Amino acid sequence: MRSASIVKPPAIGGHEPVSNVQTDEIHTAVVIVGGGPVGLCLANELAYQGVDYILLEQGEGRVYFPAGENFFSRTMEHLRRWGIADDFRRGNEFPPEMPRNIGFCTHIGGKPLAFFGGTSNAGAPREDPYSPEGGFFYPKKGFDPALRQAAEAKGGDLRYRTRLLSFSEDEVTGTIACVVEDASKGQYQIRCRWLAGCDGARSGVRKALGIHYNGTFGDGFNFAVYLKCPGLGNILNEMFGHPMAQVHTLFDERRAYLTSVDGRDEWRLSIYTKKIDDQVPEDVVRSVIGDDLPFEVLQAQPWAGHRVVAEHYRKGRVFLAGDAVHLRWPKGGFGANTGIGDAVDLGWKIAAVENGWAPVKLLDTYETERRPIAIRNTNEAANNRVLDHMIQPDPVLDEDSPAGEAARLSMNERLFALRLREFVTPGIQLGYRYRNSPIIVPDGTLEGPDDHMVYIPTTRPGARAPHVDLGGGTSILDDFGSGYTLVVTDPEIETESFLEAGRTLGIPVTAKRFADDSVRRGYEVALVLVRPDGHVCWRGEAPPEDADAVWEVVSGRRLQ
Repeated sequence: MRSASIVKPPAIGGHEPVSNVQTDEIHTAVVIVGGGPVGLCLANELAYQGVDYILLEQGEGRVYFPAGENFFSRTMEHLRRWGIADDFRRGNEFPPEMPRNIGFCTHIGGKPLAFFGGTSNAGAPREDPYSPEGGFFYPKKGFDPALRQAAEAKGGDLRYRTRLLSFSEDEVTGTIACVVEDASKGQYQIRCRWLAGCDGARSGVRKALGIHYNGTFGDGFNFAVYLKCPGLGNILNEMFGHPMAQVHTLFDERRAYLTSVDGRDEWRLSIYTKKIDDQVPEDVVRSVIGDDLPFEVLQAQPWAGHRVVAEHYRKGRVFLAGDAVHLRWPKGGFGANTGIGDAVDLGWKIAAVENGWAPVKLLDTYETERRPIAIRNTNEAANNRVLDHMIQPDPVLDEDSPAGEAARLSMNERLFALRLREFVTPGIQLGYRYRNSPIIVPDGTLEGPDDHMVYIPTTRPGARAPHVDLGGGTSILDDFGSGYTLVVTDPEIETESFLEAGRTLGIPVTAKRFADDSVRRGYEVALVLVRPDGHVCWRGEAPPEDADAVWEVVSGRRLQ
């Protein structure tokens, strides 16, 4: 039996742990460690796939410092697949019609320098031609509880104020024994077949496994303040002539920027610093917004930006996801969205193994597919930081003179050239593809460009299956389920033998036939096989000559 001990955090609430121990053993398929957005999305994916789990979260589920409110269209598509996207749109307190506009200025109340227009939450589904959902702005302080509520509504077993103390893998029984501690009930044991560490940057699970990050730590440092300031939004709106979701300043090297948390009075203020430094938050706020506006500091913290990805995503029956395997600069909103992609990929693969139609070797492809995406997104976030530092303050920008006007015009062009890329990322959101995956059948076609700002819909194997609007608010993505879906755009093609070959192996597969020309154009060929996570794994103009070989590849059987 291999064992690992988790580094024990301080007792919850500052109390000593209760010493009584329950002897009854609890059994489940998966133990999820961490109740942030990644752990909660894994819980929702497993529930969607019909796999039982227990989620452990040492805190109470409260978000003390809201950050990471920009959720990609691909993330919203996952929520749509779970049947909860509409609930999230209705339940979000952020004003639905408020556009997510981004602005740059010399200082608060100073000269506007650039304006990047954004889409509102309500407008995103209508205005995004590539996704039925579009991007979504949802403060983390509301997003996490909404994910929790969705998981609990599906019967999930979520245990808060409960922490993992240690775990050991039994190679004979193929299970993991987890010793956990409830804040009020004491210690007890859970036995599971799989364990997922979604426990963040300081992941105790990762440390216990001896898995290290590769990359650069402490690329730079910041100080952030969460504050309430009625009236600040009015000043920013008057400066730009539009409601503003985020405003960046250029009045000094700290490059202060403000992000709306609730679309009203709550804001997050961030500045660059030269080191990890606990500054006086009130002084920081006054130096940015001035002395005239009253405000209340709700929370403040220093933080560092990194550029690291874990060397491995798995050891035995234990997996890692989210910040436990990748840390990056918050430049582009790639953090939680990348982690949620991890959760979906891991979740459907665990379900395939648990439901008996895929071998355990399928789980090797979790790292194979997701680690390159993390490297790609982490590097892009770092690039955005480098480009941001190429924008330097200049006192001439504030001058009411021909020189000042010329400087502002030049800065406007520079901001569009260097900074727009952080906020326009359809290629990152929808264009990622699983290159060289052993469970994708290549078709020999030339791969298109991988541009973070450009998304070109394609059904090339490895890519996300594209959205096609079927009218009435429905998308072709709505026809994909928890198994494989064969999209058929040629009514003359016989597909039953191909489908039956998969079903004989126990693989869940259905066929969806479309006579609409828009589907044929969007899906490029007559037959497109889409796997449970919505990525294309095979395509062709006719059924494969060796159907069994295709199913053995896409299900992971060939890996044995």
